[in-house]
Amino acid sequence: MGMKNFDDIFDHIGGFGLYQFGLFTVTCYINTLMSFTYFGQMFMSLTPPHWCSPPPEFTSANLTNEEIKKLTIPINENGEYHKCKRYDINFTEEFDLHKNIGNDTSWPTTTCDHGITYNFSLYYPTITSELNWVCDEDWKPSFAQSLFFVGSVFGCQIFGYMADKYGRLPAIVLSNTIGGIAGVASAFANSFIIFTILRFIVGMVFDSHLSIIYMLMLEYVSSEYRSVVANVPIMIFLTLGMVILPWMAIGLGDWRWLTVIIHFPHCICILLIWIIPESMRWNISKGNVDNAVKTLKAAAKVNKKTLSEDFIEDFKAYAISSKEGEKKVTILDLLKTPNLRKRFILLICMWLVIQLTYDGHMRNTENIGTNVFITFTMSGLIELPADLVTIFSMDWLGRRHTTVWSLVLSGVASLIISLFRPDQDMAILVTAMVGRFLITMAINVGMQYQCEVIPTVSRGQGTGAIHTLGFAFSFFSPYIVYLSKFKFWLPYFVMGLLSIAGGLACLGLPETLQESLPDTLEDGENAFAQQPCCYNPFNRKKSKDKTESNENGVDNAVYEDSHL
Repeated sequence: MGMKNFDDIFDHIGGFGLYQFGLFTVTCYINTLMSFTYFGQMFMSLTPPHWCSPPPEFTSANLTNEEIKKLTIPINENGEYHKCKRYDINFTEEFDLHKNIGNDTSWPTTTCDHGITYNFSLYYPTITSELNWVCDEDWKPSFAQSLFFVGSVFGCQIFGYMADKYGRLPAIVLSNTIGGIAGVASAFANSFIIFTILRFIVGMVFDSHLSIIYMLMLEYVSSEYRSVVANVPIMIFLTLGMVILPWMAIGLGDWRWLTVIIHFPHCICILLIWIIPESMRWNISKGNVDNAVKTLKAAAKVNKKTLSEDFIEDFKAYAISSKEGEKKVTILDLLKTPNLRKRFILLICMWLVIQLTYDGHMRNTENIGTNVFITFTMSGLIELPADLVTIFSMDWLGRRHTTVWSLVLSGVASLIISLFRPDQDMAILVTAMVGRFLITMAINVGMQYQCEVIPTVSRGQGTGAIHTLGFAFSFFSPYIVYLSKFKFWLPYFVMGLLSIAGGLACLGLPETLQESLPDTLEDGENAFAQQPCCYNPFNRKKSKDKTESNENGVDNAVYEDSHL
């Protein structure tokens, strides 16, 4: 019998064997690097506690730093020392007059004209403290991070096109190598312009260096393993990267060394060109049948499987017919037919919300709790159980229900935060972590969802476009977090509304659990078309199990022999 679809090969080479495990291992490695790249800039540009340096006459005064602060720095409306103002008086005259440590709130104030003093008792020198990106220049760290996302807007399209045009493997190697070089160069930046240009370049390759190998890995495993291999690298290795990153920063004690160490490992990925295979699906779509057959035989050999000559001929016939029936594909082809268009637009809406709210939750950890390093570590540790729950939820509830409910409930948790008082630190922290847990589930299933809905011929361009728009939307996440300067709950209120709206929109997506990945545009249009609006894959699995049980009863030898 001839091949009906690509996934038939897994009956002959194995759905997940040693060959696929090699890809899985590389994906785990790159997940760790992705964690460093994505969250590293936060620790490169942290703002240590700071205040205005005192006038020169205090250099010879026999006063402690706390006494000098009490004398020279006004108190703001929150009862804290002002970070960017000092009293503008003749301190020598006033100090000699009063002979005590205190101040007068009626004294005039001025800016930090004698420089900034930083407290490094908990923190360490960052580019923010080195270049004084505080007070009137406190917009620079957020702007640099926003340009990182702008770079991703361009990079996703460039490398997504490259993945479909020239292959998954060249795109993976090139994106990691460029990102590693630009990242290391960031450590030697000594101006805002140079730093932002280099972060723009790192942003260009940031998402592509993971999403393309993620896509390649999913193309090499059978449907029953997709949820596990898609989420375990994130669950363990991305979590590991997040947990150790803040303590690496503290241990190194310098943003430049941190920057070098978290980016250099990307350069090692140039070796992948000799380690991992090109996509068989991509080779077939490009008519490279001989290369696809060569990879098929290699996979079977490594997995200790034997391929019959009949199957190899069936595979060649399938590959040739797939190429002959396919035309040149662009991103616009995803918008030409009704089902693909609807799904593509909904996937975009889903990812816009997920990307913005996930990034917002992570950045706002600096504004909750009393220690950013501990809070960030707690937030990272939440990834592990969230990823584990995602795996079981996706295979039980399915992709659609997991996406919808994780987004909606994350939004509800975020809205609840607006009911708390600012001094209810523990309640705010716990509720924020619940929202963070649920949005982590959403981003895990969301990333896999795209690869399962978009057909092979446009998977690179389609996911690239989705991620492009997601990063364009993420440009606003630093500014949503900035709203906390007005009301502590405002960022969560905005993210809550967005999450609920995005979750409800995902009700229009199809269920892909235990479905074959679509290869052609025709597959993408017709796949999942028979699913009703309220389709529940769990009910289908129960029905299928019951049917198989009945069939097994009919074929049972006991019943066959009962007529004797």
